[in-house]
Amino acid sequence: MSRTSPLPRSPRATILSQAITEASSHSISPQENYVEQFLARFPDYRKALWLAARSEEEGLGNPSYQGWQWSDVEMHPTRVLKLVIEGIAKISMRTRRATYYLLKEPDLVKTVLKSSVLKK
Repeated sequence: MSRTSPLPRSPRATILSQAITEASSHSISPQENYVEQFLARFPDYRKALWLAARSEEEGLGNPSYQGWQWSDVEMHPTRVLKLVIEGIAKISMRTRRATYYLLKEPDLVKTVLKSSVLKK
């Protein structure tokens, strides 16, 4: 590889740049567009995100709420990790027995889920 040739871009970087480009022509934010594209590529995560958002809403009144677990969203832990890798969720607490997750932007996820239901 020569010094003048551009570096290869990762698929995630390409998708994120497409999301930013498309969002600039619409009235939605790049993050919202990115979540929409993620759900378009992986529609089976829609239920998990809905369950995660619901779990976080229910936990708002509980001061000891740490987050949701993989069993709360009815998805295998390796698949939940994809949400962390993609930047949609984050690990809030990890113990020897369990890992707790939180959505990075729960309001954004709820908005995307609601808008996708309205489009159908």
